[in-house]
Amino acid sequence: MGAATHLGINLADYDTVIRRLIPHYDELILSAAEAVDTLAVTAPAVVDLGTGSGALAQALLKVRPKARLTGIDEDPGMLLMARKRLRGRITGIEGNFERTAIPKCDVISASFALHHIRTARAKAALYRRAFAALRPGGLVVSADCVLATARPLQQQHRAAWLRHLQTRFSRAKAEGYLRTWAKEDVYFTLAEETGLMRRAGFEVEVAFRKDSFAVLVGLKRRVGAALKRRPSGIRRTS
Repeated sequence: MGAATHLGINLADYDTVIRRLIPHYDELILSAAEAVDTLAVTAPAVVDLGTGSGALAQALLKVRPKARLTGIDEDPGMLLMARKRLRGRITGIEGNFERTAIPKCDVISASFALHHIRTARAKAALYRRAFAALRPGGLVVSADCVLATARPLQQQHRAAWLRHLQTRFSRAKAEGYLRTWAKEDVYFTLAEETGLMRRAGFEVEVAFRKDSFAVLVGLKRRVGAALKRRPSGIRRTS
């Protein structure tokens, strides 16, 4: 299922509507892109999983203008949008990123894509594949819904998401969106998500966290080497 179909919106309206549906969307995209600024590589090979309209890929180009981009998405319409948006700066691969081979690269990025992975076992396999595909010193960065571990905090964060939706939609429609996504998407807690990344071999950082949303960074350390710099606001979880 393509992203636009999943969200119940037209492709042409995607970039506008996604901001009405996802709180802190622009902050999340910006934080994910800024995480890549820690790389010493000036022209990194970037593979964007579930690239969608290319919003994150575009943000990454602002941080690393010489980046070589590859986007994997099973929706040909979204890949076309990404190519137009990036004026041909991205190579599209049509396919499901859970099954499509990940080319050797320096960065693997994803924004609101990994929640489509249905099980912890499948997500662990994806992280292992990502670790294997990354060159030493590379990183995986994902912006997505990541739940709090404590139930009271989960409820508080859900209420905040509901308030965001109600700025544009009726309460009934807003509740309907959350119920539908809860059936279709799989959200792991922060502890579960970082645990899966660490077990795949990554050193894990939290680059951004607000309500139910986070940007997680998995670093594939080069032995004896350090990143160029650590962006402000990142805190260690490993």
